[in-house]
Amino acid sequence: MGWRGNVRVIMGLSLAIAISVTPIVVMGGWVVVPFALLQIVALTIGLYITLKKLSYHEIITVQGDFLSLKRGVDTKELCSSFPKGSVNILVEEHSHAMTAPDIDMIAEGHCYALGDFLNRADRFKLERILKNQLNLRISHLNSFHRVSF
Repeated sequence: MGWRGNVRVIMGLSLAIAISVTPIVVMGGWVVVPFALLQIVALTIGLYITLKKLSYHEIITVQGDFLSLKRGVDTKELCSSFPKGSVNILVEEHSHAMTAPDIDMIAEGHCYALGDFLNRADRFKLERILKNQLNLRISHLNSFHRVSF
């Protein structure tokens, strides 16, 4: 749901809160009004932050011999291109069975964590896509520590 849908939810809940607060205010319980407004403001802020986090993207594109990585909201945080042959993917599987593996892309001396926002099953899907569809070299390590070279 986009921002317009969230505004509709906020307006609907604001109307429900106003309807439920009105009899209390009429009977002299005006002290509930600031709390009702605080509830609406908290809902608005929560929905805005959630929508902002959901609009985060990581896009990996392979064109010819180059791989590009774009990430961020509207992909403005990072936009880099690397020769495909210089890219290595490191997958660190943890000793705890339910922990999601860490997937890192090493390119031109820098380490880029991939898919931090993904759950465990989706990280395994990302690993398969990187290996099978993009034909990238995958290394599995049990004790890899993120280091910038």
